[in-house]
Amino acid sequence: MSWVARLIGGPNWSVIEQAGAQPAASLAYPAEVDLDGLSVLLRTLRPGDEEALLAFARSLPTHDLMFLRRDITRREQVDTLVHGSASRLSVTLLAFHDGEVVGYATVASDGITWTRHVRELRVLVGASMRGRHLGRLLTEQAFAIAREQGARKMIAQMTVDQETAIAAFRRLGFAPEARLHNQVIDREGHLHDLQIMSLDVDAFEVRLELAVTPTLPQV
Repeated sequence: MSWVARLIGGPNWSVIEQAGAQPAASLAYPAEVDLDGLSVLLRTLRPGDEEALLAFARSLPTHDLMFLRRDITRREQVDTLVHGSASRLSVTLLAFHDGEVVGYATVASDGITWTRHVRELRVLVGASMRGRHLGRLLTEQAFAIAREQGARKMIAQMTVDQETAIAAFRRLGFAPEARLHNQVIDREGHLHDLQIMSLDVDAFEVRLELAVTPTLPQV
């Protein structure tokens, strides 16, 4: 895709490439996906998943959890997440391998009227699945769900050293919007900067249209 986008788009090749990486639609869940020879089941969070999600969250380095709005290592927070999925304020996908949760993605709305066009995307991948493109898959599915919900702006938050997550969102057209200094604190009391990335869907589509519309020669 890269060389084709560069050939067609010239200086605008990057937006064409990003559009090509954006999924047209989410999968029909539950969905079986092959990742480098491993079978992964994707499906939405439902009551009864609490213990599996807790086990997954508690297996992660605490650094990975810092940008989340909920501490999903705590049972009451997981219960709230399950309730949010039932109320449609959020949609959460779980990735299972051998019956265990190995990945997580949430598309969340804050439920406030004047930000109803905004969705926040959050993705986590277990250590055993890193390097197998599960993070990319979950990011793409979260993106597709947000588009299907009519999102006009998407945001994602991560610490500045989470380079894989930053690259996954850049691939879909997200760009840095803000860097908040010492915004998050870990359990040892260390402070970390928070990177906020965003995608303005309407502005991206305008850029894409300009990139693919041939420029007529002046006469």
